[in-house]
Amino acid sequence: MTVLRSITRLACAAGLTLAAALPAMADVPITYKDKGRALFQLDVPDFWNVRVGGERNLTAPGEDVTRNVPRLVGLTPEGANDVFVGFIVPRHLSTFEQGLAYMAEIGPHLVKDAQVASREERRIAGYPAMRLAGTGRRNGKNVQFTAVLIDMPGNRMAFSVAVLEAGFEPAVLDDINAIYDSFRAVR
Repeated sequence: MTVLRSITRLACAAGLTLAAALPAMADVPITYKDKGRALFQLDVPDFWNVRVGGERNLTAPGEDVTRNVPRLVGLTPEGANDVFVGFIVPRHLSTFEQGLAYMAEIGPHLVKDAQVASREERRIAGYPAMRLAGTGRRNGKNVQFTAVLIDMPGNRMAFSVAVLEAGFEPAVLDDINAIYDSFRAVR
């Protein structure tokens, strides 16, 4: 399932779409695990960096509430600071309703002044998925975003977000699409 193929159209049409699948071009597989159990796998394209953050409790600046943040897998193109793709699997999410509430809660920490331009149900790797796309600001810059919830086996929801600053290299979309195309839940 191609998630961001049409993202360049957003600048003109103010909306993101999922397009038809492209052949995967990624070369390095990674596995997301929670407490030693594999939950999903995906492929990382050549010349992309992977950052992994473990589970921890964080308090956002200016807030009193501490939140549990699950393991994060963050992907960025080598040498580019204007594109980020992240994946997490919060333990308390098992429905789309819970996932949408979670997105509303953490969304302002990812993208400020977010304006959702589209929301649609899709399938990723054969699993039901919900995609929201739009625009906003991050670190003082205009961005486009796509947030995805994927209903995986075992009452778990994967949450992913792709954030692209204005002026990103359009060729990066093929790599992002390949990442989502390679997503496979582990049973």
